Amino acid sequence: MEQIRGIERWTFLLIATTALTWHGGQSAGAEMAANPAEPGPCEVSAQIVEIDEISETRLFFPSDSECGEVTAAPYPGLVFAHGFSMFGLTNGAADNAGHGGHMASWGYVVAIPVLSDDVEGRLEDVQAVLSYLETETATPGSTLYQKVDVGRLAAAGHSFGGATVLALAARDARVKAVVALDPVYHQGGPFGGEEPVIWDPAIEGVQVTVPTSIQGAPASNCNSEGDYAEITPFVGASHKAEIFIVDASHCDFMDPGQSMCEMVCDGSVDPARTRLVRKYMTAWFNYYLYLETDQHAYIYGDEADADVAAGRIEREVSTAPRNLTATGLEEAITLDWDLYDHAIVAGYNIYRSTESGSYSADPYARVGRVSSYVDSDVVGGQRTFYTLRSRDLRGNEHQASDEVSAVPEGSLPPSPEPTPSGELEHLLYLPLVLARGEIDGK
Repeated sequence: MEQIRGIERWTFLLIATTALTWHGGQSAGAEMAANPAEPGPCEVSAQIVEIDEISETRLFFPSDSECGEVTAAPYPGLVFAHGFSMFGLTNGAADNAGHGGHMASWGYVVAIPVLSDDVEGRLEDVQAVLSYLETETATPGSTLYQKVDVGRLAAAGHSFGGATVLALAARDARVKAVVALDPVYHQGGPFGGEEPVIWDPAIEGVQVTVPTSIQGAPASNCNSEGDYAEITPFVGASHKAEIFIVDASHCDFMDPGQSMCEMVCDGSVDPARTRLVRKYMTAWFNYYLYLETDQHAYIYGDEADADVAAGRIEREVSTAPRNLTATGLEEAITLDWDLYDHAIVAGYNIYRSTESGSYSADPYARVGRVSSYVDSDVVGGQRTFYTLRSRDLRGNEHQASDEVSAVPEGSLPPSPEPTPSGELEHLLYLPLVLARGEIDGK
């Protein structure tokens, strides 16, 4: 199946020091998340191969079976789908080779095929690439022998390719995470149109249930509808994020790209914005495929917050537990919710209050990977309020669920008998009478 047409060796410098953490390793000094915008710890090799009827596929992969202390084969496999080919005038594999090299430096086997502009044909091709990765890692003598973890296959794509990988995630259960870069799905080529061209998110979006990140840019000649914002609400994933790169052009999402994109899409390329694209794509896959909890900071935490504050990105995320309910029982309240079946969720933190919207900073209870909890420390007849957050393996929390409440069966405990008003006045007056000597001993 594999015919090598060319080979080159790319070496990426390991910039991180021992203060950085690679894929779950512990830092020697102060803990600091490895910056996913920078090259990872792996030396990278690249090959050009033929897969079935695909004219050219560029492979990028770690040169050795280990890179760094804890990053080792088998590595997650990633297929990258390029955008509209200008009727075959551009080479999408070459135009996105920078993404392939960067992801491989972080410990991924990346395949970037040259795709046609035929809708179903390119979907079949990216599925063929996934099958190729599965076959080659199981074939002794193959360059990729035992290098690909077939349980951690993922997809990324730009423009038309962004829509392609979203459709792939909806239809192919092998895909475990997806990143769409300024996806375009409307008819009419780069200039848009009202009809879906490859994938209708209103119909199939709910079937995209794996962790999904969608990056976007202002509307342009090549994405006149700003499709990223239309797609995200339809995506069914329990964990999803929409990252808007402020002032980005459609071409900023390619690496290294090509001049024709700039001419057609009417937008300049800024390396700083391409760096943001690379950072958020890498952090997403590191978090959800490698379970690298330090990368939480670059998606949901301080690092992403800093980009928001600086006006570099705008961000909408959805990670809240779904379908939380509370049911009052005899002397107890039962909570039920949908368990998110992904290894990034180590458990749930439960917050409780007797006042709506007012919760302690510390959770009332911590539970594991379960979908229910019985609170028996409640007062009969008293309404109790709850919210729920999932947490990752390091304890980083995700978004809070909607608030729910319930009243346990029973009644509130009786209040003390009130003292008759006349007797109360007498008791209050008694010390003053004693002090004045006004009681004669009777």
